[in-house]
Amino acid sequence: MAYSLSSRLTSFSRHSFSRLRFRSAVSPSRAFVTSTQLHTMAPKKSVPGQQGLGAFLQKGVKMVDHIKVDVPAKKPEGESPKRVSGRKRTTKAQADAEKAKKAAKKPKKAGPSREHERRCWDAGKKVVCGVDEAGRGPLAGPVVAAACVFPEDLVIEAINDSKQMTEEEREEVFEELVANDEVLKSVCIIDHTRIDEINILEATMEAMAKSVEGLSTKADWVLIDGNRVPPPLVNRAEAIVKGDAKSVCIAAASVLAKVTRDRMMIVIAKEHPEYGLEGHKGYGTKAHMDAIHKHGPSPYHRRTFAPMKYMPGGSAYDGA
Repeated sequence: MAYSLSSRLTSFSRHSFSRLRFRSAVSPSRAFVTSTQLHTMAPKKSVPGQQGLGAFLQKGVKMVDHIKVDVPAKKPEGESPKRVSGRKRTTKAQADAEKAKKAAKKPKKAGPSREHERRCWDAGKKVVCGVDEAGRGPLAGPVVAAACVFPEDLVIEAINDSKQMTEEEREEVFEELVANDEVLKSVCIIDHTRIDEINILEATMEAMAKSVEGLSTKADWVLIDGNRVPPPLVNRAEAIVKGDAKSVCIAAASVLAKVTRDRMMIVIAKEHPEYGLEGHKGYGTKAHMDAIHKHGPSPYHRRTFAPMKYMPGGSAYDGA
């Protein structure tokens, strides 16, 4: 049976408190209520919309003593009050300086070295070239591979994995490599049509092998970025995972391949400005995907790549 608290109080007032014992209908854990407890159970006046500290504690609210509160400063004569905060305020310049200070303390990643090349030189392999590619992942345009023989005594401080360099840095290193006749280099371009014919992996392997064949001097040993050696280069090459960040000659090849492809994509972008290829270079960004769905694929898009493969003319198009 359920009774309100006020009805129970009216009923209990008719009996002697000394003989008062009853089983609580509110909570099984409270078996009996004494006269003292009955007095404390009387309703208290409360302000609508407010709760006392006891209500918060009953709900399990954790009170903390370390919260910083803005305290109004003493109001001077004739001045408006100002708020004083316990938080430390810093300017943008101070924040940037602190950020730069922390960055300076972090150890810098070591760039590519000549270690792999020296090992080959010590083994009697005098002409060692690095090979890398650009353009395996994009939805449009060619895949480009480059081979580079970097002279032993040549030093280019800015050279690094092309993905770790800015566009301006890549352009500067590219021009320096091209202008230096002592740097042996060869670039091979496999267009989107060939990619659709033999798939992107085979096209990449073909581009790498042909870039090595295009060198004016035959390489004694080839260092390839990645985990695969193209079949034509087996027994005269080795694959180095993340080689463009480890070997100078591979890093040089990565710059040659990347800048060559980027420049080609900028030319294509002028022919088909609706896709914004100059910005994403053919990779599957949201803007690029939206443009494809809106305008359909361009003549430079790879028809075996989604979403083109499911569009008219695509490799998986069923005519629906």
